[in-house]
Amino acid sequence: MSRISLQADLANAQARNARLVGRVQQLERRLSEALGEQVWRESGFGAPADIDELQRRITRLE
Repeated sequence: MSRISLQADLANAQARNARLVGRVQQLERRLSEALGEQVWRESGFGAPADIDELQRRITRLE
């Protein structure tokens, strides 16, 4: 392989790595949010979803 070819391969690998890093960060954020919501629901501190929805409907109707 020529030097130019190797440099192109390296640049492509670095670009792919940057995309993968961004995707991993996005997935980590989504996982963190999902786990946070799950813990909140299971802790009993948050209102159950159906009560929450009813309160929103009452507010809209008022």
